[in-house]
Amino acid sequence: MELSNYEIVRYPSGQVVIIRAGVTASGAPSPGPRDVIGAFTSEGEAQSALARLAAVGVHDTQQSSRAA
Repeated sequence: MELSNYEIVRYPSGQVVIIRAGVTASGAPSPGPRDVIGAFTSEGEAQSALARLAAVGVHDTQQSSRAA
């Protein structure tokens, strides 16, 4: 998982959202729509969720490399 594909966005309403950008075949960010990963009431909650996503992504990558 590439954390550079994820972004935390704070809206004026106070809502904090994690979004994920698509990537092109060359690895560049896609200009298309973004996926909403989660919505939170505080930036701390969003950052904690992003850290958990990163931990899961590292774990999944390690599992995939062991299986190969």
